[in-house]
Amino acid sequence: MPAAIVLSHDEQLRRLADGCPEAVPRAVVAGDPCLDQLRAGLSFRAAYRRALGLLPGQRLVVVSSTWGRDSVLGTPGADVLRRALAELPADEFRVLAAVHPNAWYGHGAWQIRHWLAPLTESGMLLPAPESETWKAALCAADFLIGDHGSLTMYGTALGIPCVLGAFHDSAVARDSPMDRLGRLLPRLSRAVPLLPQLLHAARTQPDDPALAVLRQSVSSAPGESARRLRRLFYTWLKLPEPGHPAATRAIPVPSPGPAAPRLPHLPAAFVTATVDEADDDAAPGGGGTVRIRRFPASAQRAQSRHLADAHLAADPDDPDPRWPRSADVLLVPAERGPLPDEVSGSSLARRFPGCGLVAVEEAGHGCTALFGDGARLHVRWAARPAWASFAVAASAAYAWVRSDAVPPRPGTRARLTVRAGDHPEAGLVEFTVR
Repeated sequence: MPAAIVLSHDEQLRRLADGCPEAVPRAVVAGDPCLDQLRAGLSFRAAYRRALGLLPGQRLVVVSSTWGRDSVLGTPGADVLRRALAELPADEFRVLAAVHPNAWYGHGAWQIRHWLAPLTESGMLLPAPESETWKAALCAADFLIGDHGSLTMYGTALGIPCVLGAFHDSAVARDSPMDRLGRLLPRLSRAVPLLPQLLHAARTQPDDPALAVLRQSVSSAPGESARRLRRLFYTWLKLPEPGHPAATRAIPVPSPGPAAPRLPHLPAAFVTATVDEADDDAAPGGGGTVRIRRFPASAQRAQSRHLADAHLAADPDDPDPRWPRSADVLLVPAERGPLPDEVSGSSLARRFPGCGLVAVEEAGHGCTALFGDGARLHVRWAARPAWASFAVAASAAYAWVRSDAVPPRPGTRARLTVRAGDHPEAGLVEFTVR
C-alpha cells in the first residue's frame, strides 16, 4: 500500500472517491510541480529563445509526441514533423520536436536520431531526452502541435495556441481533462495548409471560455506544489521541515548538447519570391521590394501548393544529384569560392543546364552572381537583418533580374528592400552590374 497518493487537482480526488473510496484517506492534493516550474519559466522566455538559437522575430513551433502507436510519431500517415518543416518558411519559423523519453529508450537514441536525421539536417531541433529542454521550449514556444501526451496539456495551460497532430480518444480516460482537451482543440487537417491552422488557433483560443476552464483543471493549487510536497515528504519521514520557504526550481537554460551532424554542403531549398513595384519609402533607389520564403527541398512532396512559381536553390556539390541538376540558383559557399576568373557564364551553363544564376558567397552575407551570358552582379547588404544570408541575397538577385523586362546593363545600380515573408524586420540590398 502506498504511504500517499499524490494528486494535482481536487477533481482527481473526486474521481478517486468514486472509483476507490478506501484510498481517499491516503490521497494528498499537492498541485503540479511541473506546471509551477513552467509558469515561473515564462519570465525567462527571452533567455530560452536565445539559447535555442531563435533569431529576433522568428516563431517557434513545438511538435510534441508521446510514445506508442497513437502518438504524433506513431500514427501512420500523420507526417506532422515533415509537414511542419515543409510548409513553414525557414527564415520565419523554427521547429522543435519534443519526443517522449519512452520513445527514445524504447527504440534507442541512435534509431530516433537516424529516423529523424533528414529533418534535423533541414533545421529541426531535437533535444536529448534526459534534458529539460522541452520545458524551456514550451516557455519559448509560439505554437504547439501535440497529441494526448501531458506536454499538450501543459502547453494549453500556458496559453500556447495548439493544434492536435494526432489524438486517439480511446487512449484517454472518459470525461477527464485530457478527454475534454481532445474535444476542444482543433485536429490538424491535411486538406488545409498548416500555417492558417496555427494562426486560426492563435486568434481564437486565447478568448475561448471552455479552454479557460480547462486550463484551471491542471492544478487546483497553483504555485503551491513545492510547499505542499515538501510538507508531505518531511511528515512521512518524521523529520522537521527546513526553516527556509520551499521554492520552485528554475528551468535551466538549454545547453547546446549533441547537435545534428553539420553537412559540408548547403541544403537545397525551394524559394518563392515576389517582387513589388518600386516604393520610394520602402526602397530608396527604385528597386522595389522582394518577399522571400525558403522551404527545405528534402522535406517537400509532390504537388505542394505553397511552392507555386518557386525556384530551386542548391549547392553544386550536393551529393544528391536531383538538386544541382535541377537548380535555378547554385550557391557556392565562401570556403569553396571564389570561382576562377576564367570560368565564364557559358561554361557554367554547360555544366549546370537550366541554371539561371551561380552565386558565390562574399563577406557580410553578400555574393557575386554570375549569369549564363557572362554578366556579373555584385550583391551587398546595405542594411542586414538578423535573418540575412548569402542564399537569401542570391534569391533576391535572381527574382529581381527575372522581374525586369529589360536585362540590366553594366554599370546599373539599384537598391531592393528584402523581406523574409512576414518577418517584421526588413533588409536592404544593393546591386551593381559589372
